[in-house]
This record gives sequence, C-alpha cells and structure tokens, in this order.
Amino acid sequence: MEKLVMDVVNAGIALFRSGEEKLKTAVVDLEKVYNELKSKGELDKSAETQKIRDLLSKTIADAQGALGKTNASYDEIVTKLQTNYQSIYQQIDTAIPPQVKEKLKQTLDELKVLIDKAKSK
Repeated sequence: MEKLVMDVVNAGIALFRSGEEKLKTAVVDLEKVYNELKSKGELDKSAETQKIRDLLSKTIADAQGALGKTNASYDEIVTKLQTNYQSIYQQIDTAIPPQVKEKLKQTLDELKVLIDKAKSK
C-alpha cells in the first residue's frame, strides 16, 4: 500500500512538473511574440499606425486630465476611458494580420488551460 501511495505521489509530481514546464514555455513563447510584434510596430510609420498611437496618447492624456479634476465623477472617467479603449481595440484588431491573431489566440488559450489546471490542484 505504501508503495502505491508513493507511486501516486511521484506521478503527481511528474504531472505538476510537466505542466509547470509547459506554462513556462507558453509564457516564453508569448513574450517572444509580444517582443516581435512590438519591434515590428515600432518600425511601422504608416498613417493608420500613427492614428493608433495618437489615440493611445489621447487616452492617456484624457485619463490624466480626468483624474486631475477634483469634481470629475467616477462614471465620467470610466465612460471616457471605455470609449477610447474600444476605439483602440477596434483599430488594433483591424491592423493585426489574421495569422498573428490566431497564433496569439492559440498561445493565450494554452496558457489559460495551464493556469486553470494549476488553479484546480
């Protein structure tokens, strides 16, 4: 009986380590894709890209301005930020090639599965 318990414990350790390695690999892959996209984005000087950058700058400025006002309500700040972020999301969504979106989605899905498995243990 004692050997069976040890075998189960050892199998559990191996399974945990295997999941841990896959999680680390997924994080490294995601970071690599992010860095590649960031580098390509920095090189992109197109008008569409500049619109995204301008909109992001406006969002940051709006957030700083709204937070600086003592009479600004929380709902007003959230609404303004949601509008700006939604616009950024839509522009980015149309600017990213479908194959890059699919690779990111696959990587994030794998990461989510590994995280869910880790949480359930």
